[in-house]
Amino acid sequence: MLNRDAADRTLPTLITLLVIGILLMTFDVRASGGGVVGVLRTGTQTIVAPVQKAASYVVNPVADMVQSLANVATLRQENLALRERLAEAEAELIAVQDESARLDLLEQIYELENAGSDLRRTVANVIGRPDAVSLVIDKGASDGIAKGQPVLDTNGFLVGSVHTVTQGSATILPMIAGQDGVAVVIGEQVGILMPQVASEEMRLEVRDARIPILAEERVETSAASINFPAGLPVGEVIADAAPSLDLLTTRVRPYSDPDTLRLVVVLAWPPDPIVAATGADAAEETTTTTTPSDESTTTEGG
Repeated sequence: MLNRDAADRTLPTLITLLVIGILLMTFDVRASGGGVVGVLRTGTQTIVAPVQKAASYVVNPVADMVQSLANVATLRQENLALRERLAEAEAELIAVQDESARLDLLEQIYELENAGSDLRRTVANVIGRPDAVSLVIDKGASDGIAKGQPVLDTNGFLVGSVHTVTQGSATILPMIAGQDGVAVVIGEQVGILMPQVASEEMRLEVRDARIPILAEERVETSAASINFPAGLPVGEVIADAAPSLDLLTTRVRPYSDPDTLRLVVVLAWPPDPIVAATGADAAEETTTTTTPSDESTTTEGG
């Protein structure tokens, strides 16, 4: 009997407790003002929030990486554009430098042509180098160029002489490669400047030397030269030298470097190369013979 009474009382008690619990929950929800939907929403957010946070840890770096890659591509394009602009600017600068160098050359030539010399000057471009020393220019016999004429650079420094000539071109042989010496003057002393094999320097010999020659002294063509007019600057003495007995020798560095020439100036010297070559302008010899009847003068050309 006792067991049956206890079981009969347990079921009503459980039902009573469930009802009381539901009532308390309803009262709590109403008291908070959220309602059942609000409670469900809050619970859902509580569950979903950690998932969203974990997703953001994964998604945000990927998005940042994509954005960074886009920025890198943009920077590369801008870099390429800047490089193209830099190359164009460098090309323009080189063109300006070339024009400036050409202007300098023209100014030098103009000053050279107005130096007061009566010799005709022909400006020519160096268009070829057939060997290690010779130069080919774009002016020839049709321009008044003749074999043996002196050749200067645009500074007025002696380069050499015309070696061979065609109608439209000529070959220049620099003095550092020639076989003949150049008669020069250093101060008041006269000497001979000789080329040296495989060297850009020349050997200076002064016979009957009286005084030493010092480094950096200026060497010019002498009036005794038969190949060049007097007073052309040739080069400078490299080392001091003193006479040994009556001979003085030293080295001379030419002012002009044939390897760097782009323009040259050819002098029409002698003024009449044909006459100079044939000797037709040699001084006339005059002899006078007297006969008893009259005087007669006979002139003979030598």
